[in-house]
Amino acid sequence: MKYGYLLFAGLLALLNLSPAVAQDLNFETTAPLYPDGATSHSYIGIGTPSVNVDISISGPGQFSNRSPRIAGTGFYTPGVDFDRSSDTKNYNFTFGDPVVGLEFSLNALQYNLTITNPDHRYQDKITIIASDEFGNPVTPVIPAGAGYSVSGNEILATSSTSSSVDKVFFPEKVKTLTIMFGNGPLAGSNPNLQGFTIGHMDWSGVVLPVELAYFRAKPIGSVVQLTWETTSERNASYFSVEHSLNVSDFTPIGRVMASGDATRPQFYSFVDDQSHQMTNYYRLQQVDRDGSKHYSKIIALRHDNRLPDLAVYPNPSDGHSVGLQCNELDPATLQLTDLTGQKIAFRLVEPTTGQIRLIPQKPLKTGVYILHAPGLKAVHLLVQ
Repeated sequence: MKYGYLLFAGLLALLNLSPAVAQDLNFETTAPLYPDGATSHSYIGIGTPSVNVDISISGPGQFSNRSPRIAGTGFYTPGVDFDRSSDTKNYNFTFGDPVVGLEFSLNALQYNLTITNPDHRYQDKITIIASDEFGNPVTPVIPAGAGYSVSGNEILATSSTSSSVDKVFFPEKVKTLTIMFGNGPLAGSNPNLQGFTIGHMDWSGVVLPVELAYFRAKPIGSVVQLTWETTSERNASYFSVEHSLNVSDFTPIGRVMASGDATRPQFYSFVDDQSHQMTNYYRLQQVDRDGSKHYSKIIALRHDNRLPDLAVYPNPSDGHSVGLQCNELDPATLQLTDLTGQKIAFRLVEPTTGQIRLIPQKPLKTGVYILHAPGLKAVHLLVQ
């Protein structure tokens, strides 16, 4: 056998949607802990695959009692003093990558309509606004319950007793979330101090910027052809193809530009003409436009490239014809392809001199092509 390879099964690239395992943002325990009274904070690398979560708080109203701060039930705002009933505090959550199956509770919702001065009466109202990575609105599922009413994405306290929404759930992926806390129509013009709690957050998965359908390696003579397909892309910049001989130390060997934004399958390929006569390991580093990086799983290929040479001349060529010479060449098995693996039609002419000439059906355009046949080293043909 003049060449051989072993492609290890089970190492193909994985679809870039994380498994359905809860990723808990526990405000009480997830480090770094939220500082008392802060209006912005970042959580780094939550879950697997990891996702960053940035929180910022905006809007009028004066915080008190170390608001906001963490508590046993979640992200706690014991007191905010609004000057007007139309004011809101906006709790903005931005996920580094869209999350799937997001859910959380809302606690300590109530009203107080017994305050002597009617201007100071308050009625908790929460409005939930969310969107995916393309800015499309995502509608939450809010269950009915005692002590509050639901209208679309709005929750209104209807009891003087503290009430909870056990679970606000999003059936679609969420990139940004805003929880607006304010007052309902029964509140006075200058509501008294009021507060609420955002419960700990769970999600079942993370949607990475590129969804990879497969990543494969195939020997073609003396080179290795790598191919991969994406089913969708979002803000993707490029793929860095990386190679290793020990599965731990990877070196970039090439770069392939990504389509960027795509909802249909995209196909890519790369040729490694420097593979070793041992097990070669490959992976893709996918880089986003914002510089963030994600890795494919590793594939392995054992490549034996100790094969007879196929002589091609002239090389570089003008693309009209080339001469071939090799004692072990079977003309019927010869193939001419471009770097994507696309076969190119040609005919062979054997003059009386015994030298074989290859004539493409159409003159080759400027670029690099590969001539290969079983049992022979592949040859790169440069057309200028």
